[in-house]
Amino acid sequence: MLFTTAYIREKSDIYNWMQTNVTYKSRLHAERSVSAGLRFIKQNVPQIEILEYPLWDEFIAKLREGWDIVGFSFFLNETHEVIRMVNKAREMGIKEIWGGNYGVLTKEVQPYFDRIFIGYSEHEIAKALGHEVKEIIHPPLIVPAGIPGLNLNWMGVLFTTRGCTVKCTFCQSPSFEKKVKKIPIESIERVLAFYKKMGVGNVVILDEYFGMVPKHADAVVALFKKYKLLWWTMTRADFITKKLDAWDDGKLGLAGVGLGLESFDPEVLEKINKKEEAEEVVSSVKEVQKRGIGVIGYYMIGFDIETRDSIKQSLRRLGELKLDATQLCIITPLPQTPLWDDIEENYGIFEKDWHKFNTKHLVWNHPTIPPKEMEELLYYGFNRANPRRTVLRRLRKIMVGTVKTKGYSGVGEMIKNLYRSNVVFRRLYQPVMFDGHSIE
Repeated sequence: MLFTTAYIREKSDIYNWMQTNVTYKSRLHAERSVSAGLRFIKQNVPQIEILEYPLWDEFIAKLREGWDIVGFSFFLNETHEVIRMVNKAREMGIKEIWGGNYGVLTKEVQPYFDRIFIGYSEHEIAKALGHEVKEIIHPPLIVPAGIPGLNLNWMGVLFTTRGCTVKCTFCQSPSFEKKVKKIPIESIERVLAFYKKMGVGNVVILDEYFGMVPKHADAVVALFKKYKLLWWTMTRADFITKKLDAWDDGKLGLAGVGLGLESFDPEVLEKINKKEEAEEVVSSVKEVQKRGIGVIGYYMIGFDIETRDSIKQSLRRLGELKLDATQLCIITPLPQTPLWDDIEENYGIFEKDWHKFNTKHLVWNHPTIPPKEMEELLYYGFNRANPRRTVLRRLRKIMVGTVKTKGYSGVGEMIKNLYRSNVVFRRLYQPVMFDGHSIE
């Protein structure tokens, strides 16, 4: 069995989170260079082989090795590439085609596959092969961070839970995974110990929001203290407000948080079921900033009740918060969400090119703003929320956080890791898995 992501046209096409939210070239980069989903499956179902972000020719060469089953893990905006891959695989005689990840939530795409897997499917895939997964093992996930052409550090990625209980109307997570599932604390400690051993400087938690299971989150935070690791996390303003004193005691190494502002408009927040007030989120942002902790914000424009003027006003206010980075999106309906049903029924979704469902294009009939103007507003927001000086702001906070947690010796460790990150860690681009309880 071969599981693969969508192919890319050239190596520079690997998704870069920072690049999609700025208008200038000198930037920090955060590449999606590894597939967390496929590595979780490979770690827990070692009988399969995985292929991450191949070029087209690399994909064809891999198909020629001969496979009984080829599976595809993809997102909505990668649909066209995956359909081409599926057609080629069938042409080359592959007997069975499987599909997974958020891309298979699109009903029009499901018929291309002989079998689809919705949700985190390690147990289901293992069962299909006649095996059993007892408890999920977290694989090592190390990704580069720095500036184009030079990795300043490598970050360890961590998932502590999977799934979400909030059910915002724009989010596919409740349709993708019905229940919140904890990663065993023993598995989390194993991967954190490995990151520490390898000299990884920062760990980023990519849960839908960290803290859905409070006692489990507390146990994870205790591990960061034990291994003296700097960490970033995606969470909610209401949760970070309760936990900030406990998490920021000078020893736990909290370097930054990611918070979903989504909108400043109370009517919008109520409509999307955010369950937070805008002023509550802003207050949390300011409290976190007072402590020198970084803040990444997530914001959306283009709701049906918004106008050109109201969007510009909100973007100016967003810029005044001086966040360390902001992901700015045009509201995009995604399959199997309440937002998709609402927009399709009331306004209509005109776009047929799945590439444009990447949150950077207007794909539906907004009542007052045409697509070109909406994209101009997006770039207006980029320049206000992510100006050049935010790069220096982030670097300063990283340095301060390092000294705060590890003392001035931590700065020397960062310099040493500059060599390690550009020479030693490159081999970790290849899938590296735990074998039993240790890894070499």
